[in-house]
Amino acid sequence: MSLSFILWFLISALLLGFWFWTSYLIFRQKAAWKLYANKRGLRYYSNGFYETPSMSGAVDGYNISFFASEHSELDARSQRRLTAIEINMHSGLSVVSAIASGGMTPVVDTLDIHKEYRPSYKDGKGNEWDNSYVIRTQDVAYMQEYLNDERVGSILGLMKIDKAWIIILFFEETGLVRLDTPLPLDDPKKVDEVVKKMISVVRTLEMGDGEEKDIQRSLSKHSGKKQKTLEIDDDLLNDDIGFELED
Repeated sequence: MSLSFILWFLISALLLGFWFWTSYLIFRQKAAWKLYANKRGLRYYSNGFYETPSMSGAVDGYNISFFASEHSELDARSQRRLTAIEINMHSGLSVVSAIASGGMTPVVDTLDIHKEYRPSYKDGKGNEWDNSYVIRTQDVAYMQEYLNDERVGSILGLMKIDKAWIIILFFEETGLVRLDTPLPLDDPKKVDEVVKKMISVVRTLEMGDGEEKDIQRSLSKHSGKKQKTLEIDDDLLNDDIGFELED
């Protein structure tokens, strides 16, 4: 038996094994998603024979979508295929903002929001804001008022889901929370667990009645204090300060 035949056999076996394993995962995912869709009353799409399935509909009153997403690798020569879950919020923010982790941070870099905010959060259990996460906003003072400890803690809990990239976008009328993962999510219980976690975060992030007015009122107070500290007596400016250069 020649060496070339052995190499060919090994390579063929590896490729065939990879194909069988990939097919097995896709079929498990399809079965799990179809079961979850039936349980939650979602629209299920099998798509192609070897394609990732997709789902859409509403869970607990929130529009939700499941689909395959593609992300460019660092060398920009290949695409990485992930599973994405996206949930729409019922409310937005008056200030366009974005929060992201992992492979979603480059997405934020492409947006026209350039002010960065880093919350000073510690819960006493060793959880704090990771420098790899990013928050971009049109107004840092606004985000500082909006992102209270409860909201930051909720976001951190979502960010810490194993092998997950997160992006949260806020617009004037709405917003969205999206999770991308390389995991196939081929267990209905796991899918439900992730969805419930995301919906919990969405509810925490949504604005309460009158909260926008409270934030604007607080910002106005802070702005008034800053203006007072910058006021200088005109008489003082007219007087000689008493500093002269020596000849």
